Amino acid sequence: MAEPFREDYPNNPYRVDPIYIRMTEPRNTSDNRASLPSVQDLYGALSQTSQFKVSLFLGDTVGTSNADKDLNSWLVSNGVLGDNLKSLRYEFMCYSTTLPGNTFTTYDEIGSRQGLRETFPYMRTFPDFSLDFYVDSDYGVIRLFEEWMNFINPLYTTDGRAISGSPRGSTSNQSAFDLPNIYKLRYPQSYKRTMAVTKFERNTIVDSEGKIIQSSSMLTYKFLNAYPTNLTAMQLSYEGTSITKLSVQFNYDRYTVLKHDGGNSAQYGNDVTQAGDSVLFSSGQLFSENALVDLSKVIANASIPSGTNFV
Repeated sequence: MAEPFREDYPNNPYRVDPIYIRMTEPRNTSDNRASLPSVQDLYGALSQTSQFKVSLFLGDTVGTSNADKDLNSWLVSNGVLGDNLKSLRYEFMCYSTTLPGNTFTTYDEIGSRQGLRETFPYMRTFPDFSLDFYVDSDYGVIRLFEEWMNFINPLYTTDGRAISGSPRGSTSNQSAFDLPNIYKLRYPQSYKRTMAVTKFERNTIVDSEGKIIQSSSMLTYKFLNAYPTNLTAMQLSYEGTSITKLSVQFNYDRYTVLKHDGGNSAQYGNDVTQAGDSVLFSSGQLFSENALVDLSKVIANASIPSGTNFV
């Protein structure tokens, strides 16, 4: 906070905003001086790293009957999606990610102005990001990204290109095991997808009717034209047992940042979210009772309690 009673305010180059803050309520003054701020005034509530939601947006569009042309249909033919297998199941298994940064690539201009070396940006670069998943006992998470990469780079055998998959494996074609076989890449528009990571806080309050009284402000990073580029090796060992984990690295063209301001008019199960409403992650038909759950505990216990609302 500045000190408006000073004669040189605000042009004093030596001005220093308050060095001291109060741990309790701000101090009120009677001589027109600025109040000494409290910690709550300056900082308020701090964001926690454990509250976020990944959105893969797989299965949101209607697949075609030709698995050779459509990623969703390819995943259905492999048994990864379809029936009760939705991308929502895999999204909740993501236990760690990193919100990406971006960088300006710069060049130096030397000597245009005597004695100065200036730097200017000429390109903006977006680094890859990764998602870390717990692996389910059906290995659905592994097969999801394996088959996504198989769709990007399908196998060609003496019988032609693999045009569909099988729940029993990446291909039902016996000649896939023969040599020599080759891989070819598809056109990018067929396999690149929009993905998102939403950061929120655990401060949503719901009344007995399922109406949101107070909802969290949210920040969504939306990645355009994303696709997996690397599945990291998974360590297996008899020396102690732990949950199997998979890390997937993604490339994308660029991202946009969306800010959601919390509201109080959204209902569970609404398909349309208006400005000021909270973003809902599951329908009321799937989770009917008005209860909140800690997703980290759900994953750790490897089960989802029945009758639970996720917000």
